[in-house]
Amino acid sequence: MRLARTALLALGFVAAFSAWPQGPSPPAVDHSLHPITEVPDDRPIPSLRLRVSPDKMDGFNIFLETRDFLFTPGLAGSAPVANEGHAHLYVNGEKVARMYSPWHHLPAKLLRDGINRLEVEFSANDHSVWGVAGEPIGADVLIDTHDGDGDPIIREGVRYTLDWHWGKARRSSRGGWEVRTDLGYLVWIEAGRLVTRNLELVPCHAVPPPENALLRRLGPVPVYAGHSSLMPNESKISKSYEEDLAEPGSRFLEERFVTDPEYCRAHYLIARPKRSPLGTASLELQGQWKADSGSAEGTEFRIRSSAAYGQFVGLTSETGVTLARRTIVGGIGLTVLRRLETMFDGIDFANAGSGDLGTKIIRRLVEEAQVVVGG
Repeated sequence: MRLARTALLALGFVAAFSAWPQGPSPPAVDHSLHPITEVPDDRPIPSLRLRVSPDKMDGFNIFLETRDFLFTPGLAGSAPVANEGHAHLYVNGEKVARMYSPWHHLPAKLLRDGINRLEVEFSANDHSVWGVAGEPIGADVLIDTHDGDGDPIIREGVRYTLDWHWGKARRSSRGGWEVRTDLGYLVWIEAGRLVTRNLELVPCHAVPPPENALLRRLGPVPVYAGHSSLMPNESKISKSYEEDLAEPGSRFLEERFVTDPEYCRAHYLIARPKRSPLGTASLELQGQWKADSGSAEGTEFRIRSSAAYGQFVGLTSETGVTLARRTIVGGIGLTVLRRLETMFDGIDFANAGSGDLGTKIIRRLVEEAQVVVGG
């Protein structure tokens, strides 16, 4: 599927590493010839974005727009200097050129008919590859030589949906819904709201953040070796979305168009709406609880929280199989399933006191979320 591009996308900017999307993977880039050199901790992480356009005479012209990186062709073969060097260009897994400047012409004879994968990596003066946490820094794009509209870059849709796994939770005859918790409480929800602040796919070679850095983040950790810091993640939803927790159900959010060839996980964040004042609620719940299902009356409760919690989540197929990776070829349908049946597990309503129950609920929803990917 192709999309008329905005001014930004018209540049064909891409910044992600991926494997070949169809059939067997191509030969991996051999870093035994070009080992990885880590960017020093006290230096900024270089980043780049990649533009590809047809050449009127033959093949394609490639342009690299970089940040925190200096091309130093005269120093090739010398000792590494942080954030300096050149770039290596690969076509379908094979190295075809060194790039000593941002511009390079790619002859058509180096491409196969149809879909090709172009990959660019930052290299130090000694031809090692600049990297972070053992992963190379660069950009990746799929192009189609059969394209006839002057835009060879392949773009596919990512369709986002939020949904719920009910399990033992059930709709109530008095409206709303109810569930029996693991501690034996019968909880009835009559009103509520939940805000999804961020949902996006993460490229396979993105550097994962430390687990202890995920708690209460207001956004995803920067993905240095995946998306370029020069542009937002093109798969990221455009706004915050609010759900009615009294009537949980499936909700289609939006479709985004992406060029990153392959993804291995998603990032899901519950938080207050974008551009909202501090203290705005990310979760609100109103209902009753009772410890004895035979008692006529329950105890009313209200839960409100402005806490934020985000986490990287693996991908699962529609048949329940864990996916190591998912290509964009053919488009992607992504559904985030949250679990109603365990939302209140571990909460002792009778002895909860004034603690922030909302934070516990938000964290449980995110940690138990399942991201199901289909075509």
